[in-house]
Amino acid sequence: MQPDKLVLNNYEGKKLSSLLFTPSSEVQGVVIAAHGFRGAKENSNRICSLAAKLVPLGLVVLAFDFAGSGESEGDFADLTLTGQSRDLQAVMDWVEAQGWSPIILLGRSFGGSTVLIRAAQDERARGIILWSTPVFLQETFSTTMAEEYHQLEMGKPVIIRDDWGEFRLNPSFVSDINRQDMDQHLKSVSGRPVLIIHGTADEIVKPRNAEYIYNKVGSRAELHLIEGSDHRFVDSTAIREDLTVSWLQRTFLSDESR
Repeated sequence: MQPDKLVLNNYEGKKLSSLLFTPSSEVQGVVIAAHGFRGAKENSNRICSLAAKLVPLGLVVLAFDFAGSGESEGDFADLTLTGQSRDLQAVMDWVEAQGWSPIILLGRSFGGSTVLIRAAQDERARGIILWSTPVFLQETFSTTMAEEYHQLEMGKPVIIRDDWGEFRLNPSFVSDINRQDMDQHLKSVSGRPVLIIHGTADEIVKPRNAEYIYNKVGSRAELHLIEGSDHRFVDSTAIREDLTVSWLQRTFLSDESR
């Protein structure tokens, strides 16, 4: 399935590169997909696979690159959770202007953390989907970055090398994380439908993050821990997609949900 390419503006005037998948039938809702740390809107082309299952149901799928990531304008070094939340707000504003509803937010990993923060402040997010999402942010990043995280806490910018190359981060990344009250964000979204999918073999974001979210967000939450799946669901993509499709059908597209 081939998307339309779209460019949206965030509140700082930076261009956000986006992919838009639209149904030929009447729109029944829209899923906005937020990528993870060091990720991009394509999610290794998995976004096309997911859209191929959602668009025939009448759902719009919109995936975008946060400022400084992928093909969007900006400097990755300036990344903060608050900044990503503002980018997501700008995308939601554009979706609302098209007259599409309900809006469902889907976040992968750090994109899921962003979704939680945005949804806590924005009642337009009628549903929340969290894939491999951390809420114990300090623990997650201090473990994966180790010495670099300590340097950021000391107010020093760092250069980090990973499987995708070299990148820079400014201390505002950590100071912004430390200001977040994730318990309050979780409390603010309680009562809304939340789908949580996490792998038991996640080597980056521990599964207890998913269990914690589930226990905090209320009776309308649904948790799936997928045995043996890693952080990126490399061998379990279809399972993650099918669970998501089923939840959307039951929660937003069935006669009982209308």
